[in-house]
Amino acid sequence: MKHYIALTSLLLLLITGSAHSQTISWSTTTDYDHNCSIQFPGVPANGFKNTSEGTKYTTFATYGQSSYILKVLDLKSEPSDKKAKAKKVLNSLASKMKGKVSEESDWEEGNNKGVKGKIEIAETGKPEMLIFCNVIVIGKTQYQVMLMTPKEIYDPAFDDHFLASFQFL
Repeated sequence: MKHYIALTSLLLLLITGSAHSQTISWSTTTDYDHNCSIQFPGVPANGFKNTSEGTKYTTFATYGQSSYILKVLDLKSEPSDKKAKAKKVLNSLASKMKGKVSEESDWEEGNNKGVKGKIEIAETGKPEMLIFCNVIVIGKTQYQVMLMTPKEIYDPAFDDHFLASFQFL
């Protein structure tokens, strides 16, 4: 009888957890000015900022302890080596966040090529964090898709939906 109750409780917990992950409403954000779209968990917020490199447009949402971010930067000048620029962005992010790039590979979106990477952050006394960052530069526009999440709650089935939803129109 004890095993039956434990098994029933476990099944209810799994069903409840699955139902919870399916209740999120993904909203599609389309940026016609930059010819792209992406899906965020919930309703994202927007902002923009002028930087030394150009104008940065940021769309972001927080779900639980995770942050989902799309940055589009209208560069003042077109980089001569776009892939090198994408790698520089990834490595600068890792340095800024006091982490290290643990995985790096090509990111292809249509005929466009960039870089995608995984950054691991392990600071003493803080939860380990993961940042997944995809960067691609097309002409004078830099696209950066990022997910920041505690390592212990990273859910590839859920979080990868966001990363994979980015597309050019």
